[in-house]
Amino acid sequence: GPSPFGATMSGNGDGPPKTLVEVYYDYHGLEGDDSGQSAMPKDIYNAPYARKGAILRALGWEPRSVFFVKDTGNAPYCSFMCVADFRKAPYGASDALWLTIASQLHDIEMIQYLRTAWDRWKGMPMENRCKFFRREKDGESDPAAVPALVPSNFAQRSEPGSKAGTDVHSQTNWYHTDDETPIFEGLLETLESDILVALKTYHAMLPWRNRPQSRYFYSLVTHPGHHAGKSSIGGYCYVNIAALIAHLMLHPPYEEYAFPVKYEKVAILDIDYHCGNGTISIFWDRPDVFVASIHADPSGDYPWNSGFADQIGEGPGEGKTLNLPLTPGAGWAEYEKALRAALAAIKDFGAEAIVVSLGLDTHRDDPVQEKATAGMGLTSEDYFEMGKLLAGANLQLAFVQEGGYQVAVAGQLVAQVFRGVEAEFNRTLSRKRRLD
Repeated sequence: GPSPFGATMSGNGDGPPKTLVEVYYDYHGLEGDDSGQSAMPKDIYNAPYARKGAILRALGWEPRSVFFVKDTGNAPYCSFMCVADFRKAPYGASDALWLTIASQLHDIEMIQYLRTAWDRWKGMPMENRCKFFRREKDGESDPAAVPALVPSNFAQRSEPGSKAGTDVHSQTNWYHTDDETPIFEGLLETLESDILVALKTYHAMLPWRNRPQSRYFYSLVTHPGHHAGKSSIGGYCYVNIAALIAHLMLHPPYEEYAFPVKYEKVAILDIDYHCGNGTISIFWDRPDVFVASIHADPSGDYPWNSGFADQIGEGPGEGKTLNLPLTPGAGWAEYEKALRAALAAIKDFGAEAIVVSLGLDTHRDDPVQEKATAGMGLTSEDYFEMGKLLAGANLQLAFVQEGGYQVAVAGQLVAQVFRGVEAEFNRTLSRKRRLD
């Protein structure tokens, strides 16, 4: 069915028409004080629960409000929908989210690993948990506390004689690409909420597909996803939410979600600092999804082995991948040129919508950047211009939260992008109204 926010919000009586961003999120890890962050083993860079809370507050969110609209003078025009209540619906059940939705994109074996790894690890006798797989939480004093699970080494999948095995240790080595993406208590519930956010975002987009300037959408998931491949997790990513939304647009999961006019072509535009290697691998040989990624040169920064300009897809997907690595220290002039090139390629492809992997780690002060060999220098003002250019494509937009490791400015940067989108969409709506 249509979005719950009603058609009237694209205008204001006789006043000028206004665009609205629909923000979908879940309460997991918020609890008013970002306490969910404490469930994770400490990482000096990655604070996803705190980042989510900071972004919500910067957009004008009020705790414990299931749905409301925020229209203030200095924040983008937003509506907020918490998906927690949808867990009661049949499609919000754990089995449905994983086996009906996520399994369309990720291998079922990896899904079963994600669903069972913590319980199997936690249920082991302490002496059976190999010491090289343990990631203790800082300051943990309880000797009976179960540490997070990380791989001890990484399987060489391309080598003969390797397989995932059945033990949780061997499967962890198989599915993880690094030891910075741990399995910990509470992760499963958060991932299920992230999948539900993706599902509800996709569903909300359908009635607005022919009126892209009236609505745009934001999946404010807790964990980023663009480094998660079809059968691999890493780079703080477990489930590829941007890829999932794009796939659902082309392949509706439920009959009642299938509108008479279906999407035929969708683009994913990754504007995270790091190449969206997981997204690229998922759509590598598919002709119906165009993937463009603007990122630091992988010769000088993560993910090191993906994102080179000569990687363009293969088979039916050849030419449907566009990697735009930037020179070390690139500022807005170079970034703008790459963004315009990506949007032009998306237009040539004939995409009907763009799913934007929104990373905030392109900011000049983000701590994850390898400044000596890569790095970028975008400022807060540049994110506003970025939003204007994205809206200038005049295609339906859905944003998915990816990286960004400065919690203090994360919300400001998201708001700047949305202010840019809002300015350009409202300009287009006003022009259309005058012509009508």
